[in-house]
Amino acid sequence: MKKKLLISFVLLLIGAALYFWLKPDDKSAFRQEMRDFAVENITAVDKIFISEKNGESVTLTKEGGIWKVDGKFTARPDAIETLLNTINKVKVNNRIPKEGMPQIVKNIALHHKKIEIYAKGDLIKCYFIGGKTMDSQGTYMLMQDVESGLNSTVPFVTHIEGFEGYLTERYIAKPDLWRDARIIYFPEMNIKSIQMEYPGQPASSFKIGMDEGKISLYQLNSNTPLAKSNPYALKTYLLNFKEVAAESFITKGNKKKLDSLLQLTPVFILTVNDKEGNKTSIKGYPRKTQKGETDYSGKLIDYDVDRFYGVTMNDEELCILQFYVFDRLTKKLSDFQ
Repeated sequence: MKKKLLISFVLLLIGAALYFWLKPDDKSAFRQEMRDFAVENITAVDKIFISEKNGESVTLTKEGGIWKVDGKFTARPDAIETLLNTINKVKVNNRIPKEGMPQIVKNIALHHKKIEIYAKGDLIKCYFIGGKTMDSQGTYMLMQDVESGLNSTVPFVTHIEGFEGYLTERYIAKPDLWRDARIIYFPEMNIKSIQMEYPGQPASSFKIGMDEGKISLYQLNSNTPLAKSNPYALKTYLLNFKEVAAESFITKGNKKKLDSLLQLTPVFILTVNDKEGNKTSIKGYPRKTQKGETDYSGKLIDYDVDRFYGVTMNDEELCILQFYVFDRLTKKLSDFQ
């Protein structure tokens, strides 16, 4: 008896959720055929809000031609391009058979992502993204009227012409997945100076200065260029700074780990100053292994041989860096002489 009452209660909740989600009223007639999901003038879009039913959400804003994640971090250019292309080209593929519509509406109500698209501060498009069709070639979507906030009663199967697959995963609501992993980015080589400090090896530390195309090598605490240096080695080294990415950022529960690392002496401190006066600084710390971890030969190790911790963004961000990437940057003074 209790089990039957529980099932009835759950069904009642689902029904109530559907009722209030669809907001039926005397204006429902105009909601029957809302099917224009695409944004034609994609260059006018300057803000996008994406949320999931589980509470995850992200706000993307275009600031001076650069897309930002929640107003803090630069967004991944590839992900932004994919999303803009999707909201520009998404089209209705076909209607849903009448007999299958109630189930699809219920699924969208209970499990969906929602996107709000803005241009010059105005909400210009809003719709819900459901799951994929049985053949994984279409995506269920349902429009919301931007003026009234009322939801359409008719969902559609959408697609992008020429694309094989469904679109749900293109609407990313997790901020961490939007972040640009690049922590060093100087594609135009507008670098004024580079400083590499090894607190435990001061004799290996160095500075490199660039002035009107001339590259000079210095000992760390000296303003006098070294007379003997290898110009080819210096030029090759500088090219490594065009683009350097972290493997990942650690954002959940990172405060305690970040604070503990900052109490330690870093293995290196890399500082890059550009010609506009901006500074990029990265500190490197060893990453302890879990108990029982081994290297490639099966030998027990205390520290990760592939990755290490990086602290950047004015000591506020913790990330995982790869030796494979940073071996090109962690050179010593003797490598240029």
